[in-house]
Amino acid sequence: MFHEIKIAVIQFPGSNCELETARAVVRNGMVAEHFRWNEKKSLKSFAGAILVGGFSYEDRGRSGLIASKDPLLKEVFALAKRGGVVLGICNGAQVLVETGLVPNFEFGKSVLALTHNRRVKNGAVVGENFYNDWIFVRPQKNRANAFNQFEEEILRIPVAHAEGRFFSEDADLIGKIVEENLNAFVYCDAEGNIQPEFPTNPNGSILNLAGVTNATGNVMALMPHPERTEIGDPIFQSMRRWILGEVEKPEVHKIKFAAPVSKILAAPKTDVELFVKLKITDNEALSVGRAAQLDLEKFRWFGFQFTDSLTHEISRGLTPIVKTNLEKIIRSGSLLNAEKEEVFVKFGDKVWKFSKDHGLVAVQFVLPKNRILAREKEASLDESREQTLNHLLGKSVVRNFTSGVLWSTEDAKEKFEKAIVGNFFHHPASHYLSKI
Repeated sequence: MFHEIKIAVIQFPGSNCELETARAVVRNGMVAEHFRWNEKKSLKSFAGAILVGGFSYEDRGRSGLIASKDPLLKEVFALAKRGGVVLGICNGAQVLVETGLVPNFEFGKSVLALTHNRRVKNGAVVGENFYNDWIFVRPQKNRANAFNQFEEEILRIPVAHAEGRFFSEDADLIGKIVEENLNAFVYCDAEGNIQPEFPTNPNGSILNLAGVTNATGNVMALMPHPERTEIGDPIFQSMRRWILGEVEKPEVHKIKFAAPVSKILAAPKTDVELFVKLKITDNEALSVGRAAQLDLEKFRWFGFQFTDSLTHEISRGLTPIVKTNLEKIIRSGSLLNAEKEEVFVKFGDKVWKFSKDHGLVAVQFVLPKNRILAREKEASLDESREQTLNHLLGKSVVRNFTSGVLWSTEDAKEKFEKAIVGNFFHHPASHYLSKI
């Protein structure tokens, strides 16, 4: 029996929800202790831990990636393994999913992705950016867990995220989440009805997932923010009851989840490639590189083909009409900011660099020898970009528009391939990889 229930409120650089999280812990009869990533302390004296929301490491790479590689997560895993309660809220949820603590509870083996919002209404994508509002969630009570031991059927709490969509194309994984009742909280309307479209589902999550647990029920990744309102207190009260042994705990059996497979696909077929690079130091490349122990270079990459109206120009090279169209695309700001970024345009076997004063000028351009292109599997933003460009040009000129992030290095091939396998550049559940 615990004389006092100590909960570690875990922060990484960029976390910003530690104060309201600590207040929620204290308000619900437990003791909150702030626990920062760089403190050389153990979690052995704690009954539980909460990984708070915010933007750890500025979401560099992708949300939760850098923090998930921190040695502190081994302490969190050990705490959960010995029965401690672990809750990840928003960015904390992203860290837990990246680390593999939910749903499979295998350290370093992430099987589920949390990726960019994809709000769908009447079958059309109406938004993919940051979303901040009050929503309704319903606890699924078919199986007891540390977070659903309360009477309320529906909670109205806030969400605030840009990468909050639980996503996988693995039908077996999705089926197991439902069959094993790991879908701990789902988005619903005010009456508790589950509807997959916006605004009931604020981010397009599969199964309307708002919170996912491991099989034991003591670890949960939760995207909404219960700590920001007293309406969310039942979740913290449930944690307390679970720790005190006041609720019945479920029988547990091992659930096997297959890891998503990363396949290196052929490069997208393109007539034009744009390589976009910051003119100043790219801090995202630095942070991912430090975590992966690589000297990385990063480009935003865009590729597309021309429609029939320009097909006859391709064999002639960068003709005036092609050059005019490409410069108009670049100057429009639809794809990049020419004040802050430099862009190299590959057309055929030649490369041009864009200058505000001189337009496209032929240059020598050699990419680092080791490189990989990561592209999102569901990139509806590419469709809207294609429409924008064709509207800008006044006719249908661009087709098969696609985008991604190109990571490259001159470091040893073995080190680079190790980083690819470690999912530093992509999540295999939500991204494709291609060689460029």
